[in-house]
Amino acid sequence: MKIAGIVAEYNPLHKGHEYHIRKSRECAQIDAILALISSNFTQRGEPAIVDKNARARMAIECGADLALELPCVFSCRNAGIFADAAVDMLAAAGAVAYISFGTESSGDKRELFEKAADILNEEPETFAVSLKKYLREGNSFVKARSMALEETLPGISELLKGPNNNLALAYIKRIRQKKYPMETLQIQRLGPGFNDPRTVENGLASASAIREMIARGDGKMYLPLLPESSADILREEMYGGHAAVRKDMFWRAVRTALLRASPEELADVAEMSEGFENRMRMAAYDAASMDDFVGRCSEKRYPRGRVRRYCAHILLNLRKEASLRFQRHGPAYLKVLGANATGRRVLKSIGGICPLPVLSRAGGRVGPYAREILRFERTATEIWEMLTDNPRNDAEKRAIPFMRP
Repeated sequence: MKIAGIVAEYNPLHKGHEYHIRKSRECAQIDAILALISSNFTQRGEPAIVDKNARARMAIECGADLALELPCVFSCRNAGIFADAAVDMLAAAGAVAYISFGTESSGDKRELFEKAADILNEEPETFAVSLKKYLREGNSFVKARSMALEETLPGISELLKGPNNNLALAYIKRIRQKKYPMETLQIQRLGPGFNDPRTVENGLASASAIREMIARGDGKMYLPLLPESSADILREEMYGGHAAVRKDMFWRAVRTALLRASPEELADVAEMSEGFENRMRMAAYDAASMDDFVGRCSEKRYPRGRVRRYCAHILLNLRKEASLRFQRHGPAYLKVLGANATGRRVLKSIGGICPLPVLSRAGGRVGPYAREILRFERTATEIWEMLTDNPRNDAEKRAIPFMRP
């Protein structure tokens, strides 16, 4: 079987995502789509609207064949760690010939992405010197890296203004670094971009715009932007109180954790830069909301996404030592969230070649490192549940994969 992997949050799965799944299948005459879905806390440092199991159901109902979990220790991280873990998991599956991702740019930019990826992997001296210079000037790492790359590859900095393009570069970098036998499918995204002021265009909107509509309770606006099955699942979860819709609940939890923690505890949070914990703690006393807090803390070197990830790491108690261990050792298992009949055939083929254990439940016979990731995942799920109106006790342990006939 010719299998394509898609790394996604589906937060929630909208018509643009459905188009991406369909187009991926058409582009290379794909037999099966494997969706690797982020856990309950996302790459931007926010709780997902609905949990990973509901989003896996959306994926299977909207064209994917198999849904696997990208654990929280990798899903709620910067683009580099996120992409490295995702590509490693797709490679471990052994049967994935393609990784398909959306980009903001038109045309095939494969050659430019590959040249940039090789520079990042090899780190030539001229690039390293330029990167340090731009970092000293107070730029964020992503901005400084883009500026340093521009000196060798004119036009790349404009390309990397799009968040999807940045992730595309990260995926290609990992594939080339590890020499994985995996090709790329680049699908140009449709509709407004992540920061596009046009909320809806031609019946399409970004997931971030849809989440804002959900937070406002504007069902007449967002429901038509979702495939029917995805809209049904979202309604079902929201009516059952199993959706993390209210921003104030997340802010109260984060603010409590910030005010409770000592400066030493905050300084030990994953990826926390020296001294930044003091700014966060002081801002927590005066900020009226999460948006207000992030605005007070963010600056040129610390963009809003980075500040939000700090907040999630504080709430989840992700420490620097554990963070480095997860980053160094990478994924420890593949966990199934859902499948259809084709996906179950894919699972059988994976089972015979995958070097990692394939799990269908949160338990299973695994080693100490895998158990550590599973314990963190269980805690993250419990915390996510507390951000909903109707939290379920021990939801991680009770969850079973969605199996479509």
